[in-house]
Amino acid sequence: MSNVVHLHQPPPQIAHYLRIGFREHVLGDRMRAEGRFSEQGFVFDACHVEAQSDLIQDLRSEGRELILDTNIAEQSVVGRFSGTVANAPWARKDSPLETEDFKAGTNRSVLEPISRFSVAKGFHTILSPTHYLGGDQLFWFDVDRRSCQALRDALDREGGQHIGINYALILDNAQIKDAELVKKIVAGLKGLPIAALWLRVAGFGVDATGAGVDKMARAVLYFHELGIPIIMDRLGGQTALALSSLGVTSGYTNGLKGKDGFQTGGWLKPRGGGGGGNDRAVFVSGLDRRVTVKEMKSLFDASATARSVYGCRDTGCCSNIDAMLREPEAHYLREQKKALTDLSQVPEARRPDYYLDNYLDAMRLKAERSARLKKAPEDFLKKAEKATTRLTRMKTALEQTTQRIGQIPFAPEAALPSSVAAQGIVSRKRP
Repeated sequence: MSNVVHLHQPPPQIAHYLRIGFREHVLGDRMRAEGRFSEQGFVFDACHVEAQSDLIQDLRSEGRELILDTNIAEQSVVGRFSGTVANAPWARKDSPLETEDFKAGTNRSVLEPISRFSVAKGFHTILSPTHYLGGDQLFWFDVDRRSCQALRDALDREGGQHIGINYALILDNAQIKDAELVKKIVAGLKGLPIAALWLRVAGFGVDATGAGVDKMARAVLYFHELGIPIIMDRLGGQTALALSSLGVTSGYTNGLKGKDGFQTGGWLKPRGGGGGGNDRAVFVSGLDRRVTVKEMKSLFDASATARSVYGCRDTGCCSNIDAMLREPEAHYLREQKKALTDLSQVPEARRPDYYLDNYLDAMRLKAERSARLKKAPEDFLKKAEKATTRLTRMKTALEQTTQRIGQIPFAPEAALPSSVAAQGIVSRKRP
């Protein structure tokens, strides 16, 4: 029995959820077996669940929270419906989903199949079947609100009373800055049977500017009126840490190989061909961006100082540069875990300043030092200079944000659902 007595409520933990994408279950299974996962929960796309069933079962047996992304947003736009998301059981193979597909109790309804699938596959939480509201798609909001309630009813009928619903709100960057629109959305979300809000914003990602993070922080504060946890979906780096450390959000999600930004450039247009390369990359915290493994190897070969600045010597992580470049995903997860554990121990009143001084400013100094590396490739030096400018401006902007807003009442902590905690298999103690 622990002898620690908390005289005050422990500080809220920053939640981190990991998305397991297409063909990532093999990597994920290896990392799980090696004990490298410490995330709050894991998000699986409906279109990949069958192929990833072994990993899902193993994570369930460990008492991890399993979250289903229904992929409804992708299945409902002309630019994405015919991709891999068409493998979801309720997808239409020949055309995007339409409003008629969200009328509960009809032959076309996707809501009942989603509820049955979620119960059968043992998910603890579902991201509500919602749509991208950008462009001319705002009409979907009323449909999505009705679908959320109908899904709750369907889950209860199917024996899924224990399955929670997190509302997936998908906007573009212009919409989130529209205060009047945001207020209307907040009003529309009140009363829905949701445990948390997951906010995904197109055009806002790991490369956001200081001004962009400031505007996002002030916009997201409107959602605090809902009194539920707020998770930034598909975000990473200092952008995600800043919003969480300031108390604006409860946490964030990203992926094994990215998913730290979200774009919808081709969503509302017919799908085209092509596609770019997929070079393996490592997230370089000092630059707050991903750099290909090939580029990092060239940097390490050219500069001994770079090896001391960026090489991982953590024996609990990589222990050497070769291992770091061989398993960049594991390295990034370890870095995130250390940062989140540290930040989650700091009380709310001190956390914003602690983050600005010990993380954002530390990254700025690291980028500044990188820009002066001798023998480093010219392309890397340009990235370091750009990172220095961005991180400097971000710190200045967020210092002003905290002065203007003052002490922010933190967004509610994203606690482990009771349906997971009741399993009693994995004890997740506070750091």
